[in-house]
Amino acid sequence: MGVRRGRSLLRPRPLVALLGLSLSVAALPGCFGPSEEEETRLSLYRENSVNYYDRGEYLAALQQAGKALAIDPGLEPMQLVKGLCLLKLGQSQSNVVMIEESRNTFEDLRSRVMGPVDFRINFGLGSANLARALEHDKEMDRIRKRLGSDFITEEGREEEEARLENEQEARKECLERAETALRTVIADERQKDNTYVLLDLVLVLNCDPGREDEALELAERTLQLLQAESHQTQTNLSRNARLSPTARIDLQQRIANNDDKELALRDLVATIHLRRGDTAAFLEQMRLLEERGLIGEVQYWNLAEVHEQLGMYDEAIGDLEAFLKLRTRRMSYDQDDRAPEVFRRMDELRDKARQAR
Repeated sequence: MGVRRGRSLLRPRPLVALLGLSLSVAALPGCFGPSEEEETRLSLYRENSVNYYDRGEYLAALQQAGKALAIDPGLEPMQLVKGLCLLKLGQSQSNVVMIEESRNTFEDLRSRVMGPVDFRINFGLGSANLARALEHDKEMDRIRKRLGSDFITEEGREEEEARLENEQEARKECLERAETALRTVIADERQKDNTYVLLDLVLVLNCDPGREDEALELAERTLQLLQAESHQTQTNLSRNARLSPTARIDLQQRIANNDDKELALRDLVATIHLRRGDTAAFLEQMRLLEERGLIGEVQYWNLAEVHEQLGMYDEAIGDLEAFLKLRTRRMSYDQDDRAPEVFRRMDELRDKARQAR
């Protein structure tokens, strides 16, 4: 239970803001400069790639960035778009090849930079290494399952144990690279409070055994930054009646992005406390999420388990009812293949509640 691996909870930050992109055409290679046709096509591809990314259409954004790079292979903003899209697609599909290509893209960008490295490159590199470490986690789980088989041969066991050791070493290296890249970003005075970077760093620390206290401390700091940022953004929304519709949507999206980050962080904090046996601290984080209207399906499911373990059967039933209610926003009971299982579990909880009385 607990926080999901990866960053699927987070909505994409508008790419123009993230990359600082100017959609004007950069100078193209060649002795005689770009043709008018190339300038027109490149400008279109760049604009399309950003717009697709902001709508979460990462494959289309990747294709448009690829077309731009075919005209100007050295165009850094489009290399960044490519790396970010590959990372998003790789995470959503658990596609190791895409994640590796994303990581290689950021590594290549960093190696070609003369002078200080743009923070966006190190951010992408840190995120890609974190994503790769989480894929190593999944492979390690699969190996452990195979090692637990009653039918594995001695030779097969030795091979699997060797694979497990290799995966553990590779995971450790990815986490080290991720932490180095992310800490490089926040070492910049202008980026020290970048909550996107801080969230990834919290996740990295949480993945590293024995560093839970560091993760909790950084998570608390990040939560404070998010609350202050959202408060200021909401104030701007409320007090500025002359905002254009586009500006208003952008500010609302910032608040939504912060809400997603808060959900991820509080869920992680709750999970750490639960692993330590501190159910009161776990329940407090869930209460805060519910109070803020941020609690989701996974949190209600986990909360039901904890309430059941504590003998709070009525509360567990309420959690499962809330779980189903959230799912009906996406599908009806008839379409939900988990509904029968949940209803059976609720009946079992009612029986336990009657017996406890």
